Amino acid sequence: MAYLSQLNIYPIKSLAGISVDRTEVGELGLAFDRRLMLVNAKGQFLTARKCPQLLSYTTRLVTGGVEVKASQESSMTVEYSEFKQDIQVTLWREELLLKSASKPVNQWFSTLLGQDVRLVMLTENCIRFREKLEQQVNLSDGYPLLLIGESSLAELNRRASESSSMEQFRTNLVIAGADAFAEDCWHKIKIGEVIFELVKPCERCVMTTVDLSNFTPRSSREPLATLARFRADHKGRLMFGENLIAKNTGVIKVGDPIEVISTRTSAQYGAK
Repeated sequence: MAYLSQLNIYPIKSLAGISVDRTEVGELGLAFDRRLMLVNAKGQFLTARKCPQLLSYTTRLVTGGVEVKASQESSMTVEYSEFKQDIQVTLWREELLLKSASKPVNQWFSTLLGQDVRLVMLTENCIRFREKLEQQVNLSDGYPLLLIGESSLAELNRRASESSSMEQFRTNLVIAGADAFAEDCWHKIKIGEVIFELVKPCERCVMTTVDLSNFTPRSSREPLATLARFRADHKGRLMFGENLIAKNTGVIKVGDPIEVISTRTSAQYGAK
């Protein structure tokens, strides 16, 4: 039987994630997942697509905030209470009014990245409502949750010239005990107390090619090179993993079985 084998949250968008044993699920996604992100001086969001070193910064939840460690010698504790100043930011095509961190926090990140940046937060008073989903979401690119099966990754690695890890795909929910790409055919599933709807396959980008041992893009272009050979849709988009939304609130935990409530016809893939 398929079951939830791993739970991951990413407190700050594009920074390293945290594995947890259990979590609350709300309309925004998993608790503490992608409520914070970095923006440049123009208010445009920053990700590891252009700043791959962000993936090397580790995060740890602490009481009332998040600890970020850039190296053994350099760390910063960010307290949620420090986010007070309104700031207009751009996330893809969306204009959002969020809250900016204090000057010392922003200066610390600016020094690390060699440019003027701000750490911003999605608060209860700063709503990001996506009409397409008819609900509020966190600061993810588009969908609040991502699911991938362990067998799917194993099949990708079997075909590829260089193996990839689950961390490269920034997966929230990892599934074990299912066939490779079984998730392609799932429509609604139940994990623990929560029912999830799998909305669409996840399009993958250059961020997945960053080697997490040295935080530089791979010359092999894996896993994109292999995905192009067997996971390209009719528009040439490379798909791996499933975007999903929660249909109710509740608690899920590692080890919970996957109950498939309804299925769908899988998208058709071929070479790009």
